[in-house]
Amino acid sequence: MSTFKARAKQIWCDAKDIFPAPVTRWRGHEWLRFGEGVALVVAMYPVDQEISNAFAKNHSRFADRYLHAVTHLGGGYGQDLVILTIAGGYFGHDQRLLDTGVDALESSVFAAGIVTPAIKTAVGRARPIADLGRHSLHPFDKDLYQSFPSGHSTSAFAIATAIADRYDDHPAVPAIAYTLATSIAFARVYDRAHFPSDVVAGALIGHAMAKSIVHNHVTIVPEHRALLVNVTF
Repeated sequence: MSTFKARAKQIWCDAKDIFPAPVTRWRGHEWLRFGEGVALVVAMYPVDQEISNAFAKNHSRFADRYLHAVTHLGGGYGQDLVILTIAGGYFGHDQRLLDTGVDALESSVFAAGIVTPAIKTAVGRARPIADLGRHSLHPFDKDLYQSFPSGHSTSAFAIATAIADRYDDHPAVPAIAYTLATSIAFARVYDRAHFPSDVVAGALIGHAMAKSIVHNHVTIVPEHRALLVNVTF
């Protein structure tokens, strides 16, 4: 089991690697993957309102109950689950479970606690529930102008990706993790908290962050550590 000091140092090293990476380390491959992600979000934008309206017109009792139950996993409940995973790994002397929890927590904090909030504030997109349309942008104005990207979707996919990658030898684990993350993304559109492009952007941010962090931790090449920071969708 790694000590707290070693874990803290690892997280600090990850932060120094990941956040400057677009400027200092990305090359053709990384920028290509980033461009693919941007293209996907842009492709969703023209149909944002149409899809949102379709969700609003097709509510059901089952969807209400299921999506209301899972949406919280993209917020506080998701963090609670991660903490329980870390505790279970530590007290159960299960290194793999502990590493999974730490990776999930770090990925969620970096993606949903730093990257996505910064973009939200800079973009200032109105939420669908405000009924201001998909083009309403008010940079640096909070309240209802925090739609893009989705924080719940970011956190859900960061956690799901960390879990899925750590347990990729058990097919059921990635299937369950990504099903729940996708359900959370659907729930945010269903509740008119976000447009479809918002949740797609959040999912890509969370997924890419977790991929980079897990790749950093499971690939031991100290002398080439900088090369391990990738954007992988």
